[in-house]
Amino acid sequence: MRIHFGSILVLVPLGACGTSGAMHQVSFGGACAADDVACARKAPLAPLAIGTRLFPDLVADLAGTSTPNLRLESADPGVLAVEDGALVAKAAGTSAVLISTDDGSVVDFVHVWVAPVTKVTLARRDGDRIAGPIGLAVGEDVTLVPTLWNGPQRLMGDGGAHWTASSGGLVAILPDGSADRRRLRALTPGTTTVTIALATATTTVDLEVIQ
Repeated sequence: MRIHFGSILVLVPLGACGTSGAMHQVSFGGACAADDVACARKAPLAPLAIGTRLFPDLVADLAGTSTPNLRLESADPGVLAVEDGALVAKAAGTSAVLISTDDGSVVDFVHVWVAPVTKVTLARRDGDRIAGPIGLAVGEDVTLVPTLWNGPQRLMGDGGAHWTASSGGLVAILPDGSADRRRLRALTPGTTTVTIALATATTTVDLEVIQ
């Protein structure tokens, strides 16, 4: 059933899942299991870090209608822009994100916060936090995942992290299918410092490679 109120199109929904918009007609990320990190990264469950982007997965579950084509529009592009289907965090603040159909009818909206990054931490792929130097034997590798924070609050967003090593040739920094995650492979004995620049902050980790 469709009811028009000016430019707002109200669709009576079936049970929405995931992170729902304010009108509970569209969900971000669909139904995510508690441990499904890849799914959870598609929904704005936390503020976006300045300089990062999020590709939301919009899911409409509407009674009596097929799923419409959905579009995103930001109420304040200076804070949060929409570029090629991604939400791009530009400046600290809050912006409403309107979800509309091809004819411009708004079916839902959600408010998204944007915050600056105050620190970056590193963890292994299993979630174990890195708190000091890492030792590897030649031929071993470790996968590291950076996390962005604003004070005690974890932030979201893919930042396209830039990884560099102070000693070239000692460790290979390999992509691992994620914009930010990397696999470090020890090549020759020695010590090096790996620097990770992500969004507006950086962090480092020391590696010691033995034979």
